[in-house]
Parts: sequence; C-alpha cells; structure tokens
Amino acid sequence: MKNNMLLFAVLLFSFIFVSCGQSTSESEGQSMIEKKSRQFARTVIKYDDSHLSERQKLVVEKLYKAAKIIDEIFLDQVYSKNGEIKKALENGQTPKDQWTLYYFTIMFGPFDRLDHNKPFYGHEKKPLGANFYPQDMTTEEFENWLKTHPEDEQAFRSEFTVIRRQGDKLVAIPYSEYYKKELSQAAMYLRKAADYADNIFLKKYLLTRADAFLSNDYYESDMAWMDLKGHDIEVVIGPYEVYEDELFNYKASFESFLTLRDPEESEKLALFGSYLNDMEKGLPIPDKYKNFERGSESPIVVTNEIFSAGDARAGVQTLAFNLPNDERV
Repeated sequence: MKNNMLLFAVLLFSFIFVSCGQSTSESEGQSMIEKKSRQFARTVIKYDDSHLSERQKLVVEKLYKAAKIIDEIFLDQVYSKNGEIKKALENGQTPKDQWTLYYFTIMFGPFDRLDHNKPFYGHEKKPLGANFYPQDMTTEEFENWLKTHPEDEQAFRSEFTVIRRQGDKLVAIPYSEYYKKELSQAAMYLRKAADYADNIFLKKYLLTRADAFLSNDYYESDMAWMDLKGHDIEVVIGPYEVYEDELFNYKASFESFLTLRDPEESEKLALFGSYLNDMEKGLPIPDKYKNFERGSESPIVVTNEIFSAGDARAGVQTLAFNLPNDERV
C-alpha cells in the first residue's frame, strides 16, 4: 500500500510538472508574440476630405475596395500556406492565437520581416521564391529547364507570371490567369471608380489599369499614370516591386497606395523637378548609365495616405515611392 501511494505521488508530481511546463511554455510564447505585436502602435489614420466632391469621395470608396483585393493577392504571393494558417488563427480561442493573428496580418504571413523572416508561427523557413515558384524548385532546375526550352525564356523571367509544375513540366502562368478571380473583381472596382472620375487623366489611368489586370500588359497604364495631371486623388495599384522574390528578383508583388495630393507641399517640392537633369548630370556614375530623356516630366508630389495594401503595407511602412519600374517608361 505504501509503495502504491509513493508511485501515485510520483505520477501526480510528474503530471503537475509537465502541465506547469506546458503552461509556462505557452505563456512565454504569448509574451513573445505580444511583445512583437506591441512594436506597432495602433493608429487611426484620418484624412481631410473637405475639399473632395461627392463624386470624388465615391472614387476613393471604389479604389479602397480594389486595394483590399490587392491584400488578398499579396497574401497568396508571400507563402502558399498563408490561407490555411490565417483560417486556423481566426478559429483560435486563446489570447496567443489573437496576438499571433494580429502579427500575421501585419507581416502578411508567419515570417517576421523585422527579424530576417524567422518564423513566429510554425517552424518552416520562408521559401526564397515565396509563392512565385514551386517550393521545392531550385535555381538549377529553373535554369536547366530554360536551356532545354529556350522558347519559355521570356515568360519564365517575366515579372508578371508564376511558375508551377504540371506533371513533370514547369510552366509559366500569367498573373491575369492565375489571379483571374481577384483581378477581375479589382478591375470592376477600378471601372466603377472611373465612372465617377471627372479628371480625364485619372479616368484613363483607371480604365487602362483595369484592362491591364485582365491582359497582363501594364505598359499603357504605366504611361497613363505618368501622364496624370490636375488630379486630387493619387493612386497606385498593381504589381511593382520584386524584393519578395529572393530567389531571382524576377516576380513583381501586388501593392497599392491610395492617397490625396497635398497641393501646398507639392508646390514646394516641384522646384526640384526642374533640376532633375542637373542632378542626373552630377551622379557619380558613367554617362552611359545616366538618363536625361525623362527631363522634368517625372512628377514629384507630396500626398497624404488614406490606405495602403499588399507589398506596400507589409511590415514597416514606406515614406515614399518611386514608380513605375518598367525601364521602357
């Protein structure tokens, strides 16, 4: 009897020890993710829409809805498992789940952009190619495929395709096809915004960008964006930066900036626009790399941000952007 009581006591102590260990581990995990989350202060961004007409306010509303769809696309571009992870965290019941979901939303995935993309949920490393390529594809496989299939070169290296496996083959799928559902919805909102846009240059940009979402050809709409003038609403929406693709830096991530021009501050900054060629001339690089063709046509403006989405929203927020990236533009 005495031996049985001793065995029971040992088992009970072991159970308590393991339970306490698990509780401590969970507590430390919550503390860690809560600490990470509190690095970002929650801030309500307000903007002065008093100088906007009712039609312009409707333009902003439609553009906001289009930008929200960009968030969905970029979330998929970052990591193939982001959808299932987000759903699991949304169904979570613990404070740790809530804090993790909050940080996941900021980082657009389970990888900490402030700490070399280390995972804060799960243990998988972030694929260098994000979700632009098959997760198990190597650079050697990619290059070897192009050596034996040179006709695929342009499509495979395009900024606007994803690479996928079809049986034993690698194929390039245009964004317009791979994200057809999302881009069709975004294009619909851009066209609705264009319906309310009285500025002919903004209207043209929105309509050509809507077409680009479905054709996968962004050149005309990039040119239309460069030609914007006399507009209060400054919007950028589409695939631009290639930094998320750490495998090749080929593939462009979707992003959006929805902003309002600040006419007074923009006027002050416009002074620099007239000196662009002079500044280009003074760059410490060989003349053959200098571009004087843009002249003083490249717009430099100050805006107040209403909303950002996708790559523009992930992690730390940017203070400025210099677009588009198409060398032809």
